[in-house]
Amino acid sequence: MDPSIEVRVLAGQPGPGTLVGVVLAAGQGTRMRSRRPKVLHELAGKPLIYRVLELMHNAGAHRTIVVLGHQADVVRKALPETVDVVVQQPQLGTGHAVRVAAPQVQTLRAERLLVHLGDSALVRPESLQRLVDQGVSANAPVALLTARVKEPTGYGRVIRATDGSVDRMVEELDASDEERAVDEIWSGTMLLFGAWLWPNLEALPLSPKGEYYLPELVNLARSQGRQVGAVQVEDQEEVLGVNDRAQLADANAVLRRRKIDELMRDGVTIVDAATTFIEPEVVIEPDSIVHPGCYLRGQTRIGPDCEIGPNAYIQDSEIGRGTRVWFSVLESARVGQDVLIGPFGHLRPGAIIEDHVHLGNYAEVKNSRVGAGTQMHHFGYVGDADIGERVNIGAGTITVNYDAESRAKNRTVVEDDAAISSDTMLVAPVHVGEGAMTGAGAVVTHDIPAGEVWVGVPARARRRRRGADEPDST
Repeated sequence: MDPSIEVRVLAGQPGPGTLVGVVLAAGQGTRMRSRRPKVLHELAGKPLIYRVLELMHNAGAHRTIVVLGHQADVVRKALPETVDVVVQQPQLGTGHAVRVAAPQVQTLRAERLLVHLGDSALVRPESLQRLVDQGVSANAPVALLTARVKEPTGYGRVIRATDGSVDRMVEELDASDEERAVDEIWSGTMLLFGAWLWPNLEALPLSPKGEYYLPELVNLARSQGRQVGAVQVEDQEEVLGVNDRAQLADANAVLRRRKIDELMRDGVTIVDAATTFIEPEVVIEPDSIVHPGCYLRGQTRIGPDCEIGPNAYIQDSEIGRGTRVWFSVLESARVGQDVLIGPFGHLRPGAIIEDHVHLGNYAEVKNSRVGAGTQMHHFGYVGDADIGERVNIGAGTITVNYDAESRAKNRTVVEDDAAISSDTMLVAPVHVGEGAMTGAGAVVTHDIPAGEVWVGVPARARRRRRGADEPDST
């Protein structure tokens, strides 16, 4: 569960004049051919339904009610607790779904409802905002979000009057040849005036298929002499739904392209947009370069003048100015300025890398702080450790952090200016003092005082390190 959704959905206290979102997510999604509910399939790194909840929040909804049906218990468990849920059973159409949600909406005393489909996540926030800003009232109780599409087959048509206002809606099966030629369709999103809606929901006619359809509200309003508003989206991709795996891939491609276009407009170089995957929440500052084959995910933040890739996978990580990451994986890590990582480095959760660090071939860091200026040029593992500044970590160094008997993770501390020679094993808990040094292949099981050189298996003191200050004898 994304905790940020839980905070955002409850943006304010419902009451008179407020807007409540109603998300219709009761469908079976059979064309996905999946045991997982359709709305829980990932779109740009988050479940599809989460992307829709974000749209509701950005449009100004104070609360959002999700109408569930198929696998309702599974979807309910995946949603934040702050999202209200109602179950539509049996499922008798979109009008019936809103009727099922009506008691919950009425308890919130909302003036307006923003009804949106649970698989429609590509609508731009500004399009929804224009619909909400147009507003609804007793005299104009319905407003539609519409689109002009190249291939309207399968959609209900929005029929305009000669003055350009909405005259009626017609389902394709009921449309004349002239009406079928109309390319303006309803997107599935509708803004409704609550006081007018409640009695008219009960007046929706039953379709030949035995269902109640929301578009009939347009015709009810017009039959009463009331106006119906409409806001048209900028391009038809905004109204694309997700009904199968191919459409899910198309939706991912749309969001990826939008994000890359946004970054390039803001001064980021994307060398090859076709092979670069950047999720919507990622932030990259100007004059950074992203090479092909990169996957940048989650809450990743990349500073200016960085060089990312080729072939970097970075998730939920912060990267400071002037850092280079290539052929490497970063997960929930924090990286300072002017750091070099790669090739084939791996920063696991909890890694904190300070400025001017070099982590070279096959260096792995987990739940550790690596101090400024430290060098780890070759293969090694630093886990559950605090490494000081200007430390040299030789090839093959391992922090032995796991005690198999106690199943405890123990920490290693290496102070500033120490030198850890190749193939050293630091058996935690262990403390290497400032300026100390190990010999190649040492197995360190006891703390090493500052300035001393320890060698052997197990490692023992051999001498003072050249240039090291003598210990204070007082």
